[in-house]
Amino acid sequence: MELSLDQALQKAVEAHKAGQIQEADRLYTAILKAQPKHPDANHNLGVLAVSIGKAQDALPFFKTALEANQSIAQFWISYIDTLIKLDRSADAKTVFDQAKSKGVKGEAFGSLEKRLAKIEVASYVQDPPQDQLQSLINLYNQGQLQHAFQQSKLLATTFPKSAILLNIQGVLLKDLGQLDLSIEAYRKALAIKSDYAEAHNNMGVTLQEQGKLKAAIKALLKALAINPDYADAHYNMGNAFKDQGKLEEAREAYKKVLAVNPDYAEAHNNMAITFKDQGKLEEAIEAYKKALAIKPDYAEAHNNMGNAFKEQSKLEEAIEAYNKALAIKPDYADAYYNMGNALNNQGKLKEAIEAYNKALAIKPDYAKAHNNMGNALKDQGKLEEAMASY
Repeated sequence: MELSLDQALQKAVEAHKAGQIQEADRLYTAILKAQPKHPDANHNLGVLAVSIGKAQDALPFFKTALEANQSIAQFWISYIDTLIKLDRSADAKTVFDQAKSKGVKGEAFGSLEKRLAKIEVASYVQDPPQDQLQSLINLYNQGQLQHAFQQSKLLATTFPKSAILLNIQGVLLKDLGQLDLSIEAYRKALAIKSDYAEAHNNMGVTLQEQGKLKAAIKALLKALAINPDYADAHYNMGNAFKDQGKLEEAREAYKKVLAVNPDYAEAHNNMAITFKDQGKLEEAIEAYKKALAIKPDYAEAHNNMGNAFKEQSKLEEAIEAYNKALAIKPDYADAYYNMGNALNNQGKLKEAIEAYNKALAIKPDYAKAHNNMGNALKDQGKLEEAMASY
């Protein structure tokens, strides 16, 4: 006789209590095939996974159980306890605060709060005070990279086991052009805190900058295994796929960014680039418009949209887009160069040469601008000037 879901759950719980792990797993799994969001079956399957040493595999089950029913204190407790077991104390604290805001109480919940408090104290001792970390971040935001790095080295003498500090050093070293040392700093951070999603993500970005795209994707996948909703990691994954020429995979990654954060203008812009690279110009322009609706002063998106218009031979629209980019960013050499190309296509050689000159005033070693200005000068019959430009 076929069992109802309630009967199957009862038998699964009995098997679980009796230590009949395989039978319990079979029954819980059967329940989830019939009702994937079943809260008790999800929770209990998570508990079972933890009991056999597969704590990481338990997390999706606990999350689904809570999505189905947030009123059961034990669901929260099991989820938080497992995060603590996995050394994901920051995530555990976040979930704990969510539970508290839902009114979850009880003795077991109180015990979890004490455990988290002890972990926070230990973490505080290991890491520099927040005001000192913020000072480093402020120096970074001000562009004082070398000063920030020297300050970080001083702090490291007192806090040599601070994963946060090592992660900050990795970012500083990358921006200082010390890519190998940046990777080394991230590796040290991850040796201390293996579930540090930000360090995995930042290492992925640095590896991508080194052209090591497979290694970059591997690092970004680790970040996303820890935090599946990490928008920046999805975005960086999209960039790595784009650099590999895997445009469909890149777009899928950007879609995941936008599912988490629909207002991520850079993801709309880069998705548009993948459309343009495939010759899908209308889709590209729509994506650029979405980026600009979110961030109207996004000079790069204006410039990129101009390029898409130019490929459609909509030269007036292209020039208007370049002008918008230059109104926001007057020293934007690429926008002047692209403007020159559009004007050249219109036969406005004098204006094109003026645009190329502006690009070269900003970026004297801009080879393409020298070349295209040479072409425009040649078309004007100014052969000696053209040769000088070449």
